[in-house]
Amino acid sequence: MSGQDPPIPHRIVYSSWDFQQALSALTFLLEECDFDEKYSRVQLRKFRCFETAAIVSFSRPFKVGRGRKALDPAAIGFEFSEDEERLKEKILFLRDKIVSHSDEEEMEYRTHSFRIFDDSDLRMPAAIFRESLYLDEDEYSALESILRRLLHAIAKYKFDFSQSNPELFEQLKLPTEPK
Repeated sequence: MSGQDPPIPHRIVYSSWDFQQALSALTFLLEECDFDEKYSRVQLRKFRCFETAAIVSFSRPFKVGRGRKALDPAAIGFEFSEDEERLKEKILFLRDKIVSHSDEEEMEYRTHSFRIFDDSDLRMPAAIFRESLYLDEDEYSALESILRRLLHAIAKYKFDFSQSNPELFEQLKLPTEPK
C-alpha cells in the first residue's frame, strides 16, 4: 500500500465490535441454557433475548444500508464453507424476517378467547406466541466457530494493516452530528 491509500475501512473495524457483541450474547446463552432442560416462558424469553442480540449483531456487518457497504469476507482473508454459508444465510433470514422485523408472512401465533364466568358472555382474549429458540445447539456451536474465525481474520487484517500503514491506521471516528 502506498501513502495514497485510504485509512482502514470503518466497516472492517466496526465489524469486529459487532462480532464481539454476537459472541458475548452467544456465550451468555450457552452458559445458561441446557438444551435438555425444560424452562419457563420467562426463562425462554431471556434466552431469546441473548439469541436476538447474537443474530442482530452477527448480521449487521453483512447488511447494506444508509450508504454503507456490507463486509466483504474476502477482504479480510475469510471464506465460509458451504455449511457455514447456509448457517449465515439462515441467520440473515431470521434477522430480516423475524428478529429485527415482524414480517407478516413469518408471524407465528395463536389467538383464542375464553369465557371468564359461567354465567356471563364476557370473554377474555389470549394470544400464544412461539416461546422457543430459532437455532439449535449444533448451530450455536457452528456460529461460535464462525465468530471466532471472523474475529481472528479481522484481528490479523488490522495487525497487518497497522504494520504496513501505521499513519493510515491512526484515526478517530466519531458519530455524525445530527442535523
